[in-house]
Amino acid sequence: MDDMIALRCKYCGAPLDASAVKEDSPYITCSSCGTTQQKMDARAYLDQLMGQVRSWVSQAMPGGMSAAMTQNVDSVARHNIFMTNFKPKVDMEFAAYKFGMNNLLSQPLMVMPFTTRKINVSHSSNQAFEFGAKMNEISSLAVSDETSKIMTEVTKVTDAYALLINNCALISEDKPGRFALMANNFSLAAADFGHMADYSPARDRFEGLAQLCNGCEMLMNGDIASSRPQFESGRDKLKASSAAVMGNIKVAIMGQAVNQEAKMAEVLTELTDYVNSMGGTKEIFDAVRRVFTFQYPATGNWAFLLNNHDRLAEVFGYMADCVKAKSGAGTLPITAGSGDVLVPFWHIDLKYSFQTGSLWKKHSVEVSETLLVPADFVIDGDCLSSPRNAVTDVFSVKGSNGLFAGLTGSETSISDSQGLGKLADSAAPNSAGGRRIVVPLSTKREAERIAETYIQWMSKSLDKLKLSNPDVKELIYIPFESEGNKLTVKPEFGVLTPARVKRTDLGQLIVL
Repeated sequence: MDDMIALRCKYCGAPLDASAVKEDSPYITCSSCGTTQQKMDARAYLDQLMGQVRSWVSQAMPGGMSAAMTQNVDSVARHNIFMTNFKPKVDMEFAAYKFGMNNLLSQPLMVMPFTTRKINVSHSSNQAFEFGAKMNEISSLAVSDETSKIMTEVTKVTDAYALLINNCALISEDKPGRFALMANNFSLAAADFGHMADYSPARDRFEGLAQLCNGCEMLMNGDIASSRPQFESGRDKLKASSAAVMGNIKVAIMGQAVNQEAKMAEVLTELTDYVNSMGGTKEIFDAVRRVFTFQYPATGNWAFLLNNHDRLAEVFGYMADCVKAKSGAGTLPITAGSGDVLVPFWHIDLKYSFQTGSLWKKHSVEVSETLLVPADFVIDGDCLSSPRNAVTDVFSVKGSNGLFAGLTGSETSISDSQGLGKLADSAAPNSAGGRRIVVPLSTKREAERIAETYIQWMSKSLDKLKLSNPDVKELIYIPFESEGNKLTVKPEFGVLTPARVKRTDLGQLIVL
């Protein structure tokens, strides 16, 4: 048999595809890491690898024997050689690889389209593939059921580990075709785990992830209809894996990660529905890509909320509403007023109470104010670090009662929404009417969070303030006039115009 069939990728150490090796081209592309190389370089790498493997074997083999010579030794002697000379070495080296594998199993190993994520790994794929080559070289020594079982686990787990290391590299780089490569690696890893009954939940997990990757590749190539069944099937596999993990000591560590991957599958399934409902045009697909690629904080109090993929389904739902309103097939809650662009705001009912009066006139007053929050605040770091930038800062305008009212207890408010409540309450279902629409980028929970953070900030400077949880009523659309990519401040907002609105750049947003 032509030994060229055994060629290895010089970049990652994976075996190269046999059919591709037989082709006449002097170049070959690795189906595991995606790099292209000359076959002669792959040949040189294989020679180097096998030299290291044979050196490792000869150092452990008794009496200068080679692995090939053991074929003529009886099974009892081979068993003793394995247990005495090799098993201690195998156990020690495999323990390190198994620890690295468990570290990967505990993490989500999927990434959404257009996005990247860095996953720290303990080894290179070359190291793990080389260890597998060592195990293949001494496989003839594993003659008992016990040693055969040991070798199966060692070989298959390490091979799967090497494939997953390659996927970690692909996850960190948004390059064309990466999901096809990831699908191949996940399928091979699933096959590895399929040889061991104790690892069946891992097999289901990686079969599911392979289907998600196939779906993502189809989605990114515009084949939305074919991607949905892949996402559904992958989701079901991941759910089956999650159910089987409980009580399985071999793979229990991956339970939380599988649940997160199943949630990604749900989002991807819903995404196909939204894209289909929006017409599936290039404009829509570009808008979807931008939603995925907005940069959110990786650390801090907002990181968990904004990097949770569950939020995307809600955002895509709002986008679908905008597309339908733009096409005349639906309506949006639009406020009164003129303007050529509809800007989304969260309408929040802010309730608080405060102490007023002195001595026997001291009493509590309850107040309800309207808070408006631009729905794109989540991409503005200044808004997240200083919430007053993101809201109509009602506490920046003091009530008109004056100091004497505070002493006599006749004070009715320590804030003023300047009549914005009437503007918000004017929102009613209407068509876009040819106006452009800014797509909301935040969720209802995030609107609650920014309002909560705002009133917490204010309570530090207003000792007499007692707060209630803000009530996010609805997402409304307020007409604004635009000048280029800037918004003209509406007179209705006046001094309460959020800093975020003043620095809005429509070119950085999704505008339909």
